Amino acid sequence: MQSCNTLGFLTTSQIQRLHSLSGRRNALRILNAIQDEGYLNNFHEGELVWYLSAKGRREIGSEIVRKRSPLVQHTIMRNEVYVTYQPDVFKAEYPVRWDGRELVADAIFRKNGVYTFLEIDITQSMTANEKKIVAYRELRESGKWQAKYGAFPTVMFVTTSEHRRQKLRGLCGDLKAEVMTFNDIKP
Repeated sequence: MQSCNTLGFLTTSQIQRLHSLSGRRNALRILNAIQDEGYLNNFHEGELVWYLSAKGRREIGSEIVRKRSPLVQHTIMRNEVYVTYQPDVFKAEYPVRWDGRELVADAIFRKNGVYTFLEIDITQSMTANEKKIVAYRELRESGKWQAKYGAFPTVMFVTTSEHRRQKLRGLCGDLKAEVMTFNDIKP
C-alpha cells in the first residue's frame, strides 16, 4: 500500500514487477484480496490501475487523496520509468530554482550516483516542450546545478509515438538527452 501512496496510481503489472509478485494471476489475487478488505480501489485504463481508498489512506496515515483524472496516464508513464529503473532516489514534480528562474521536471531520479531529469510527453504542444528544453539549456549554461551536484543530468523524455520522439530529438540538439517511447521502456 505504501507504493500506491508514494507513486499514486500503479498498474497491476507495475505492482507485480515492483514487489516481485510471481505471475499475473497471483498479483491479481493479492491485489483483489487487499481491495476486498477495503484498502485499494481500481479502474480500468488499458489494464487495472490501483490506488489507495480512504480506508487505505487512514491505515498508513496518508492524507493524499487520489482521484481519476486526465493526468492518470501521465502518472502511469512516469511510474513506469520508476519501476523499470528502480532508482535510489525518485522525486516527482521536482522544482529547480536558479537566478530567479524555476523549472519543474516531471521527476528527477538518481541511480548509481547519476541524476536524470524526466519529462513525460503525452499531449503537450511542441512549443511547450521547446520552452522546457530551452530552460534546461539555460540551467546547464548557468553552471548552478553542476556547482552543487556535479555533472549536468541527462534529460529523459518519454513520449507516445515515433513521430513525437523524432520531433523531441530534433529540439534537444546539443542537450544531453535520451528520448524514447513508452513502448521502449515497457517490458
